[in-house]
Amino acid sequence: MNRGPGFAAAGSPTRLRVGVLLLVCTSLLAVPAPAGLHAATQTKATQTKTDTRPPESAQEERQRREPQPGATQGGILTTETDAQAKFNMDYFVGEWTFESSVSESPLGAGGPISGTEIVRNVWDGRFWEITIKGEGPDGAFTGKGIIVYQDTFAGQFYTRYEVTRGIALLRTGNLGCDLGGTCNLHFETPPFEHNGSRIQLRGRYYLTSPFAYRVTTEISVDKGEYRNFGTVQYAKDEKARPPAIK
Repeated sequence: MNRGPGFAAAGSPTRLRVGVLLLVCTSLLAVPAPAGLHAATQTKATQTKTDTRPPESAQEERQRREPQPGATQGGILTTETDAQAKFNMDYFVGEWTFESSVSESPLGAGGPISGTEIVRNVWDGRFWEITIKGEGPDGAFTGKGIIVYQDTFAGQFYTRYEVTRGIALLRTGNLGCDLGGTCNLHFETPPFEHNGSRIQLRGRYYLTSPFAYRVTTEISVDKGEYRNFGTVQYAKDEKARPPAIK
């Protein structure tokens, strides 16, 4: 049968070539994209989502890089994974002036107290000697003492033993610093007798500045409730350099 000049027979070469071409195109469409191309597409999509955060400002970058202005031990910006800062006992070395107003107690009359306290290194910094001269409601007084510091796996510990106005005081406690470098010291004394009363003291050192700190103290008499005994303010003479005791 004559089907016209534009119609190819079933077994003609033209029909065969068209079939092969369709088979090749179908195979190419069925082949998956290379793994690298697929991963790159996913990475680009993820970056598009995460890059929506605004860029870091100049002030944020400066705060991230510069030391904290409020760090008393020269610390820098830290994270929660950083180790706890260690206290440098040479902080106390020097000549300090102090003043306070204490309450009346079996330890003496109440009123203003002022004077100087000199702290020196002893034996290459293993101990620290204290020399005290002051004036209080009961007159002039002097005192001598020693400080011991221990840094152990259990923490940092502080011991101060002094004899002032005929009263021997042993203060012991733990010392800790936060990640910003600000350190505090908590202490207590064992019970002791003076003027017929049982006395015990406890308190805290607030080491808030390289050249100033304060000590708050509470007193318990005859196993009674603790009450405020007084706050001593210390200021350091920046020019004084007491020699160490070798």
